[in-house]
Amino acid sequence: MPLSPLQDFIWQHRDDDPRQLALSAKKYPPSFAPSNQDLADGKASAGKEIPISAAVIQIQALQKIRSKIPSWYCPGMEFPLAISLEQASSERTAQFKASLFSGKKMADLTGGLGVDSFFFSQQFESLTYVEQNADLLAAARNNFAQLGLRNVQFEHRSAEDFLEKTDQEFDLIYLDPARRDERKGKVFQLADCSPDVLKIKDLMLKKSPRVLLKTAPLLDLKLAAGQLGQVSKIWVVASEGDCREVLYLLEREAKPMDEIPIAAVVLTEGEALAFEFSWAEEQRSVATFSTPQSFLYEPNPAILKAGAFRSFAQRFGLEKLHANTHLYTSMEFRQDLPARSFVVEQVCKYDRKTVQAFVPNGKANITCRNFPDNPDQVRRKLGLADGGEVYLFAATDAENRKLVMVCSKV
Repeated sequence: MPLSPLQDFIWQHRDDDPRQLALSAKKYPPSFAPSNQDLADGKASAGKEIPISAAVIQIQALQKIRSKIPSWYCPGMEFPLAISLEQASSERTAQFKASLFSGKKMADLTGGLGVDSFFFSQQFESLTYVEQNADLLAAARNNFAQLGLRNVQFEHRSAEDFLEKTDQEFDLIYLDPARRDERKGKVFQLADCSPDVLKIKDLMLKKSPRVLLKTAPLLDLKLAAGQLGQVSKIWVVASEGDCREVLYLLEREAKPMDEIPIAAVVLTEGEALAFEFSWAEEQRSVATFSTPQSFLYEPNPAILKAGAFRSFAQRFGLEKLHANTHLYTSMEFRQDLPARSFVVEQVCKYDRKTVQAFVPNGKANITCRNFPDNPDQVRRKLGLADGGEVYLFAATDAENRKLVMVCSKV
């Protein structure tokens, strides 16, 4: 597809510093008149020119896309709203979601920038992209064409309106509600998001036997599962050291809440690592407690968010430091855990002189678990700078002592 003058300028300057480009605007044409093709395609109006400031915004977006969604880093792409890029799934998380399902027809009721739709479309024969924002829909239409996607139908309407009027049935419906209120503040409770999944859940399940819902990681899993009902599986997904999203699969036949499979998934460069359990298993599991032994383990954020505290310990033969200190220890090293692993070099009392004796260069990476002070407070009290090769874990042990463990990475 041929590029417009604006798109060509963006691609030619994709590696420039956007701020410097804006300051140097006098070196370039002050504006880009729309091409005849843009006018024919309805992308611009006669007599309307696009200022270079628009190019700067697109270059900024393209530079973010390069690492977040690398397969979209190509000429001719359009990103109309900064917030849509901020809220969009990363390529890694979108690929993971898409890998869970396949079929003939699916609908994405909150199309947005279209990242999830793009990857889902590769698993289904056809996909219906639904979006009420005209600018986002136009950008998705353009971007999918640039990427060679041909099996997507576009619907410019709200999720609620589409559900009420469509006579189609789907193998899967996907919903990622907007987590911003009318004042653009962040929200995360189901009823505060748009659309309100609790109001349209029954209609979605009438149109499809399976509904996949993406929510904010802050939302309490049990609260959400209780409100939704009919939850058959939950995925808690982490990537690059952070919990990125939580997915709920709704089906027409509900599972008892305590038996819902919960998969804590860690996305790596290779294959995804998953720790699966249920709330019933967590209730049955028994954790034993110990002072720090030879090795220390900090579970991945997906494990912690999912709440697999006792079951994690029992499954891998580990001991906890304290019921509320979610750090684990063992005498023998446990390989291939969904956790950061450390060698315990020394266990100290929470005292500047004592700890500094084991941090010779005065630098350490500090983590606090079930501890009265946060990492900045610990750093100031111990007189240490951030960084280096030493890892300090400030935590409460089973005897309620405040300890600092001096560790090195395995």
